[in-house]
Amino acid sequence: MCPVSATETAILQKILTSLAGQQVSDLHLRAGSQPVVRRDGELEVMTAEEIVTPDFLEAVLVILLTPQQRSSLETDRQVTVGHTFMSRMRLRITVFYQRGLPEIAIRFVPPNLKSLRELGLPASFERIIGADHGLVIIAGSYGSGRTTTLASCLQAINQTQVKHIATVEEPIEYMLTGDKSIIDQREVGVDTVSWEEATESIPNEDVDVVGFSRLASPTIITSALSLALGGKLVFAIMEAESCVQAVEQLVVSFTPDNQALTRSKLADALLAILVQKLIPRVGGGRVLVSELLIATPAVRSVIHEGKDYQLNNLLLTSREEGMVALDRALAELVKTGEVMQEVALSYALDKEVFQSILRR
Repeated sequence: MCPVSATETAILQKILTSLAGQQVSDLHLRAGSQPVVRRDGELEVMTAEEIVTPDFLEAVLVILLTPQQRSSLETDRQVTVGHTFMSRMRLRITVFYQRGLPEIAIRFVPPNLKSLRELGLPASFERIIGADHGLVIIAGSYGSGRTTTLASCLQAINQTQVKHIATVEEPIEYMLTGDKSIIDQREVGVDTVSWEEATESIPNEDVDVVGFSRLASPTIITSALSLALGGKLVFAIMEAESCVQAVEQLVVSFTPDNQALTRSKLADALLAILVQKLIPRVGGGRVLVSELLIATPAVRSVIHEGKDYQLNNLLLTSREEGMVALDRALAELVKTGEVMQEVALSYALDKEVFQSILRR
């Protein structure tokens, strides 16, 4: 790659610093187009900026990636890394190729980690993280704030309990500092060769709390379940649009011969499943809405028996036990005027249930 000029460095610095502190979550750089940002969930073109050139993209790669990371990019044709820019701006950088040229997606990691309450999560979820052991699933789609929630959970424990916390992440987005707890953060590809290697060593590290930035394979799911059943408090991120879908996806990740055993382990290990979405707020910005399934005896029984479809009814009828049905949460946001009815309806899992709750 060619040497980076001072001008190219200055342009990148200007773009990144101008976006810091704004309601911008992502920046996209691709050859032949002006930079594009995602603000409050919507894409916007940075019309004041020059069109991105292939040479500028190459310069950005030299600035933001280490030689080892650039080598991985050449070999694998894609790479995702964490990077601290100018010693103060934390970024998640994904690079991939399209039409023979690199394209760069940069996610801005907020500098200040909010508490669970500030994020707008249910109070009953705050109580769950005080458990000694079990599995907590944090689910949602890309960009729904799952990584922030995971980091906030670990930080809440760090600030209030004396624990040994260990994470396996790809990449590390939030860099946590020990307070009352000891925190070890391991990045796959940097601190450990693979997910499997990292998870195999955790049982020997005298760890109390474990965080996985994703359930990368059936092997990692099995490790998470075993750790939770073995007395660890485990948090793990996955993609799912509902609690029912999360359960089903975890089970079907395995071959048919292993699904019954996985379902049994999940029913025994599970503490809760939190599914979250960020939806447009009246007046601008986005508001977090969540669905929370708590592993009561009834929930464990339903999962054991493979009657996952019954979980939706338990979510709707177990409000007193701290559960939150997504459609009920959406209806409440409409009633308080925070979200437009048509917007909430588009996110509802069951539109008839949502409208029925709204009429009450």
